[in-house]
Formats: sequence, structure tokens, C-alpha cells
Amino acid sequence: MRSVEPVSVGWVFRPERADNVEEHVGKQVRSVGSAVDEGGRVDVVLSDGARVRAYRHEVVPG
Repeated sequence: MRSVEPVSVGWVFRPERADNVEEHVGKQVRSVGSAVDEGGRVDVVLSDGARVRAYRHEVVPG
């Protein structure tokens, strides 16, 4: 029998735009809100406590 190693999956903020979020590129994501605004973005809290509005496709496994 093969032992199973635990896997840790995290999420990273990878924006595809340049509207004052470039300082947060590559930061680990702590949480993602479920409510989508009229522009299609959700609230994202990063590991350092920063809050940004992001499109769901900008939060990627990492």
C-alpha cells in the first residue's frame, strides 16, 4: 500500500490589469467573497490583510 502525502493548495492574486493593484501581484489569497459587483469583481483579502476587488480569473492556484 502506498502512503498518501498531504497536499496544500493555495491561491495567488494575478491581475491582468494596471489599475493600482500591481503592488499586490503574486501575493497569497486569504479569502474570496461570494458577492459579485456590477463589474464582475469580488472582494479578495490577501495574506498581508490588503483588500482588493478582483475578477475571479485573477485568483489562480499557486
